[in-house]
Amino acid sequence: MKLKKKAGKPYFLLALVAIILLALSSPQLLKAQASQNWRAGALASLASLQVDNKDGSKQVGMVFLAVKDGLGVTSLDVVKNASKVLAVFPNGEEYAATGVVDQDDKTGVAIIKLRLFGKPLLSLRSTAPAPGEPVFCGVSREGDFGFVEGKIGTKEAAAGPSLYSIIADLPPGNSGAPVFDNKGSVIGLLSWQVNDGQGRYVLVPAGHILALDSSLPTQPWATGAAREGTEAAATETASLETVDALLAEACLVLDNLRVFYDWEDVRTGGQGFLSGVDKELYSAQQQTEQILKKVAGQKVTDQLRKDAILAVLEIGSKQYNAVEEFIKSVVIGQQYKDWNAQAQDMYRRSQASMETVESLKAARKSVLRELYEKSPVFKEKLPKAVAYNFMILDRPSSFRLGVVSFARNQFYIMATRKDSLARQLDLWGGDKIISAAGRTFGPEDTLEDFKLIIMNNLGKQIEVVVERNNKPKVLKIKIPAEIPAQHLYR
Repeated sequence: MKLKKKAGKPYFLLALVAIILLALSSPQLLKAQASQNWRAGALASLASLQVDNKDGSKQVGMVFLAVKDGLGVTSLDVVKNASKVLAVFPNGEEYAATGVVDQDDKTGVAIIKLRLFGKPLLSLRSTAPAPGEPVFCGVSREGDFGFVEGKIGTKEAAAGPSLYSIIADLPPGNSGAPVFDNKGSVIGLLSWQVNDGQGRYVLVPAGHILALDSSLPTQPWATGAAREGTEAAATETASLETVDALLAEACLVLDNLRVFYDWEDVRTGGQGFLSGVDKELYSAQQQTEQILKKVAGQKVTDQLRKDAILAVLEIGSKQYNAVEEFIKSVVIGQQYKDWNAQAQDMYRRSQASMETVESLKAARKSVLRELYEKSPVFKEKLPKAVAYNFMILDRPSSFRLGVVSFARNQFYIMATRKDSLARQLDLWGGDKIISAAGRTFGPEDTLEDFKLIIMNNLGKQIEVVVERNNKPKVLKIKIPAEIPAQHLYR
């Protein structure tokens, strides 16, 4: 036994030295253990990206969930030429990425849209990294997820955005990976940059991620990476008439989206999970995304058109985001089969976003009003009801009727809101108003004309003819002597 111990000791030492040398020459990922606090939880918000490029090539990168539900943050170099993107999480779940929401060409950061909901989001640290600060890079090596320790290096040259070198032995294919501080907050992401044929990782601080606009509509991969591809397609300056017609069409599409949103809201009484989201709302949302992409791709030199394009994009992106939040509230309700606190919170966010849309319309109305006055094409193509809804024209009436109807079919009432004046006047969803007080309404009339008749007959009874259940019906409507304050425009 003693001889075996003596003979075995040097072999044991040699084996131990070999293991140490191997570990030093090929560092392994730090596995996230439950005892390591934030690391175990953070892995659920990381994914590798498998990217098919438009030229047929493939590449890989990383993405992490942050900012808000359904969005991922990555490095622009990973997705800028993408035609198809798949996110693969540590547990094997796979989710498609549909396009870029916003990007910064200078810093190389991108927010992408993922077809997922309900996964945990990582928190972003707004304070700048400090040289020498210890960090943990969440990366993947051959499908194995974990963390590589390192530290912040020096700040890059003053010219351009604030970037930092990073000191860590990082595996290839991890551009877009999150970099954590020792408390688990993301202080930035890894971006692979190539200069003079030499590639290296740099750290892009999280402040550049926070500066992106997560409310913009998604730019699909098929058209190139977000705005870069869109702008490249606009090689010639568009004619003013073409731009004006497109802007009018965009306003109409946005108005239709709002109608479908209102209809879903009224129809379900704020509890959309009971019947789900109708495909009409999804279709209107897709049409909105497409038209905003077209608007964003217009290249013009005229300042008024530039301002009008920005106004429509700002209003449209916020409205698109409001609808997206509404859809998520429905999905949450369906998931739990209950209109629970989380679903109601998302629904309230949607309502708040829609209120912001109205504020944006008020703030941008002078630009669109000037275009309406100066452009015969914009004025001709824009339905009068849409001009009222965008505050381009001042409404002649002072109150809301509380009905949901399309701009191009104003007198067909899709729905009436709870406690609305329309319900008080005995108007139903499904009614088509034919005439009021002896005046028959034509295709050039709007509901404003009907409301003017109401204003001119306060305290009186008038006859209103509607088509109800495919049959004409005469309503004897008693109009209040004064419009209740809750129905007046603010």
